[in-house]
Amino acid sequence: MNYFILSQDDRISNAVEPIGLSQVIKKELLTVERMEELEDIDRQFPVLNKNDNDYIDYIAKPIALLADPVKQLVEKYEPRLPFKPIILMEQAKLKQVLYWLIIPPQVACLSAQTEFHLDGTLKKLVIDEALAAPYTIFKIEGIKEDYLIVNIELAESILRRAFRGIRLLKVQTEGTWSETFSHE
Repeated sequence: MNYFILSQDDRISNAVEPIGLSQVIKKELLTVERMEELEDIDRQFPVLNKNDNDYIDYIAKPIALLADPVKQLVEKYEPRLPFKPIILMEQAKLKQVLYWLIIPPQVACLSAQTEFHLDGTLKKLVIDEALAAPYTIFKIEGIKEDYLIVNIELAESILRRAFRGIRLLKVQTEGTWSETFSHE
């Protein structure tokens, strides 16, 4: 099966940027086991003031956020996946937009063919298909990078819709090579 890294399209220069999100929501809380600790956090965050913020469908940084239509699609594939609502506020325009914090499972699916740099970052990512097969959307356990991975069925479904700001980068599995696919 093919897998893809879901990423934000960096060609969109005026993409909305949340402020203070990573100070309140620490990445170590983004696990199913620690999900209850997110209940007490503030769910409203301001955005960086720009002339024309583009509320794209996937925000990768500082923490992965899905726009409501993308969340609804992901739920069709993974109905039990935990999500938490986040409101992005553009105070100057009195605008509020709903996004969803996604809490995917951490999957130990690295192939023995995966290669690392001396500092522990990935040099070459290779996924073991057998270990990843039960999951539609997940993060990879054992790497420093914060990649959100989707299987080919979900990737194709994303590409069939008019989502903005999403890129899909094919991940190598044993015997395949990476390619980049974009969707604006």
